Amino acid sequence: MQCSVTFLLCFFTTCVLTTLSSPNFLGVSDEQLIPHYEGFLSKYEKKYTNHSEEYWKRFHNFKQSLVKSSYLNKKHYNDTSAVYGVTKFSDLSPEEFKRIYLEDLRSPFLFKRVKQTTPIELIRQLKVPQKVDWREKGIISDVKNQKSCGACWAFSSVETVESMVAKETGVAVPDLSVQEVIDCSSDNDGCGGGDTCSALNWLQIGARLVSDDAYPLKDKSEVCQVLSEEGQPMIQVSNYTCLGLVSREDEMVQLLADVGPLTVTVDATTWNNYIGGIIQFHCSDFNNHAVQIVGYDLTGPVPLYIVRNSWGSDFGIDGYLHVKIGDNLCGIAKRVSTVHVKA
Repeated sequence: MQCSVTFLLCFFTTCVLTTLSSPNFLGVSDEQLIPHYEGFLSKYEKKYTNHSEEYWKRFHNFKQSLVKSSYLNKKHYNDTSAVYGVTKFSDLSPEEFKRIYLEDLRSPFLFKRVKQTTPIELIRQLKVPQKVDWREKGIISDVKNQKSCGACWAFSSVETVESMVAKETGVAVPDLSVQEVIDCSSDNDGCGGGDTCSALNWLQIGARLVSDDAYPLKDKSEVCQVLSEEGQPMIQVSNYTCLGLVSREDEMVQLLADVGPLTVTVDATTWNNYIGGIIQFHCSDFNNHAVQIVGYDLTGPVPLYIVRNSWGSDFGIDGYLHVKIGDNLCGIAKRVSTVHVKA
């Protein structure tokens, strides 16, 4: 394993973990861990009063996050495995992380299939480029950060609209208003939760997206504003799909090649510890988060999706993750949307 991220990551991913519940796991004392915890607090500008109750509570979460990362790194390890370690979420308990980041998706349970996998041979036989990365075509906007606003459903939907405006009209990729969708999308609940397909349906049946400059992101739910159309670029969705493609991921790859980026829903329960590599394990198919797939890569031994998250560019691989194609990893094929826009 390449252990170049930090000494701390190297140390905790290469030693033997005997028990997840051991208070002195890996033979490291609290005193030895505190300097690394202090470095974490400094790097991510976390401010807890020294040695207060909150300080020690967050230290306990930090320590347990390292235990979990060590376990995930050792389980199913291979040269292409995802790597887990210290991230900006390491001071959150699993319950806090879930409450803040993973309770905002309200998709109904759809498209249940017994068979989860798509034969890799079927995918490799597709008549598509071996690698597609829509970032290289200039149609992907900057990575966004939803912070504590539970609106992944709005972020991922708007991101794909932005991409398709650039792809279908040839203009520079616009920075469209996620806040407008948070505040105004019917049948959704702003930062309290929502559904990607209902958001896209709202955009198709008459809503028009304005720019982020005209309706800026506030990271909280507010009263819907009705803006004058005069002088405003107004974007409307002309068509969208909401597909269940479990066991048909060859179709997802074909869509990525032929149509463009996709909005999908996933299980992100273990993503708070993700640093890099290809996610191949440690995911269920229960969807609790929404993201955008911006491409794929079939050239390596493990084919992968290039997944854009909405947790800021300081998460994962500059805001992105890699997820294995073919096994419905993290439920990534359960709820897949394409988008077309009115030019």
